[in-house]
Amino acid sequence: MVKISLDEILPWREYEKVRMERIKYIIGVKNKRRVELGDRLSLLFENKDTVLHQIQEMVYLDRLEKKEDIEREIKIYSTLLPCNGKIKASLYIYSYDFKDLEWVYDNLKGIYNSIFLKVGSKLIQGVPEAGREQGRAFATVQYLTFDLEGEKSDDIEVHVLHENYRYSTKLNKDLANQLIKEAYDICE
Repeated sequence: MVKISLDEILPWREYEKVRMERIKYIIGVKNKRRVELGDRLSLLFENKDTVLHQIQEMVYLDRLEKKEDIEREIKIYSTLLPCNGKIKASLYIYSYDFKDLEWVYDNLKGIYNSIFLKVGSKLIQGVPEAGREQGRAFATVQYLTFDLEGEKSDDIEVHVLHENYRYSTKLNKDLANQLIKEAYDICE
């Protein structure tokens, strides 16, 4: 059963003392779970460690102390936990500067609807979290959900199938096995 509970979150003053150590640890975790998709995109496959770190950082940065405030952060970010047959990932869309960001908006619109996992022989489209578009502009971090619909193959590829951007890569077996295992945990 996958869940993040209040007792896993350090008070921000305690976290401040171990923050650099935790950041070093999570960098290592993320390096193993991040897949570069050409020069414009990367996909970070989320897990309990990455989500717990995000919550802990929000508690620290916002200096949250009230139980209800911390529980709200847990509720918000727990939607990124992989479970119940779903892989969760954060899509990062890169731009080099503000002028280049305009190019991204003009040429890569809807790219977050163009990310697929091929699991075994099944092609699964990533579904972006609603509400991250603002007219012509869109958030350059998108949260995607891949519903495996029962598929459990560790033969996993990532495909970007956008009219202006194409990229494909195969995941290594260790990461693929971990993603399948995590996806079939039970959500609480």
